[in-house]
Amino acid sequence: MARPKQVIINDLMDELDKFGGHITNIRDAIQSKGVTSEGKLFKFAEEINSIESASTYGYILDAVKGAYSKGYSDSEIVGIINNLANKNQPPQPQPGPNPAPTFDAATATEIPAGQFQGRRDLEGELICPHVIKVGANAFTGCEYSIANLPQATDINKDAFKGSYITLLEIPKFVWKDSNLDLMGAYNLFRINTIVVADESTPPSDLGFIKPGIMVYNHDRSKKWDVYNNEWKPV
Repeated sequence: MARPKQVIINDLMDELDKFGGHITNIRDAIQSKGVTSEGKLFKFAEEINSIESASTYGYILDAVKGAYSKGYSDSEIVGIINNLANKNQPPQPQPGPNPAPTFDAATATEIPAGQFQGRRDLEGELICPHVIKVGANAFTGCEYSIANLPQATDINKDAFKGSYITLLEIPKFVWKDSNLDLMGAYNLFRINTIVVADESTPPSDLGFIKPGIMVYNHDRSKKWDVYNNEWKPV
């Protein structure tokens, strides 16, 4: 005997209610893992695949175990974690380098590397009565025409390279061979006169580089013969 139609409908509705309950349970389980679920059967596979694997936490546990093996205690590990910087906060600006102190030619004992580099506003004569040391490129691109450094003995080879100096007085500096590059700006040998220590032996090719250059000893009582490479009385 055939079942009444209404009975069949009621049975189907009961099954659908049960199925609907399963779908709800699946949706809730997915959302409990931090993934938004639409509660649709055909979307479940995609949503389940997007759940972050629990193995992520395994790496953390492995790291903690490694810390234990290196002798760290519980409190030390917790302290390290709690003191981690907050990456959600914008980085704080770091203090810049201290500004270079103002150069006082009257009292300075050193001209640091690059001190006057590129200073086209500096002209005329610079006198530094106490300077002993001159750093690399200190006068590069600087438009001082005269530099008077009566006590300087420790001068970097490139201190005057690329400068506009035409008269250089360094009477205590021993100029030997190539320990001083005097090639001026635009590769022009601008030095016309230089005063150096009596023990100096300027480069042997100086007469070819700058035939008219005048090289004097500390008190200008002798002049270097750029062709015979020897000091001669003035």
